[in-house]
Amino acid sequence: MSSKISNIMSLDDHVMKINLAKNKVKISIFEMAEAITNAVNQLENRQTELASKLGMSKGTLSKWLSIGSCNRLISVKELAPTSFDSLYQLSALDNQYLKYYGKEKGSKNFLKLFENKNITSSSQRKDIIKFLKSHKERLNKKENIEVNKFREQKLKSEIKLKVLVKSKLFFNTIIVVPSNEQLDKWKKSEFSEDINDDYPVRSLENENKNIYQQCLIKVKAKNIDISIACLKSWGFNYNKILVPTQNKKGLVDVSSEFILIIGFKGKLINKELVLKSNETTDLIEYAQKTGVDPFLFIGEVVTNQNWIYCVG
Repeated sequence: MSSKISNIMSLDDHVMKINLAKNKVKISIFEMAEAITNAVNQLENRQTELASKLGMSKGTLSKWLSIGSCNRLISVKELAPTSFDSLYQLSALDNQYLKYYGKEKGSKNFLKLFENKNITSSSQRKDIIKFLKSHKERLNKKENIEVNKFREQKLKSEIKLKVLVKSKLFFNTIIVVPSNEQLDKWKKSEFSEDINDDYPVRSLENENKNIYQQCLIKVKAKNIDISIACLKSWGFNYNKILVPTQNKKGLVDVSSEFILIIGFKGKLINKELVLKSNETTDLIEYAQKTGVDPFLFIGEVVTNQNWIYCVG
């Protein structure tokens, strides 16, 4: 009587088969992510249409794009985890490292996670979240140090704008004296909103829209167009222009003379005062008489009481 040979696989056989399947899944995820990235790069401004045709939300498509455009993750894909969510979290971590450390050091620190086996093919989403959380705590600690340094300084101390923004303070009266380099850069901006991205004065506004706020920009008349764009980008409405008294009768060329562009937010207060000159002391005196504190001077060093200044 012949006996049948058992066709039952051992535990190790099953593990091997499943791991092979897992690896195929990971390869497929990367292939799809790279295919979506290529499509988005080639089909400019059609990302929404692409998502619709693929039956995805824009948010889901964005996650696929994040994975497919993460060159460092792709370079170590054989060492990476299998799940889509874990790969997306890794791409987000890579992006955070690049922003914080810079391209060279950020790339090196990200790849070290794999070299040191902090991240392996068996890592799960919760493991990667720990690194994201740790990095966020590092960012918060650095930010708190910068803000505390700011709060410890006297009102007349020099503050960098990026630190001032992080302080969460607001100002109702702001004088801006932009440098020629800043004006040249802002002139090249395609949209007025780009100015605030580069120089986020709008982040210093008082959220109480009933409070009168004003922004005074001192520039040469030839830069009046960029000054109006600045007001718009920073959320101010144009109010008026103050120009120097002219000795000659009739229309004259004032393009090389300094003027003052004034914008406002909130309930407009009309105070018809004369600005004595474009000197800093007179600008401050005028701003104090026409505006409301807190006061901020951007672009020059000032030592007047109750004024904060920032340069750079």
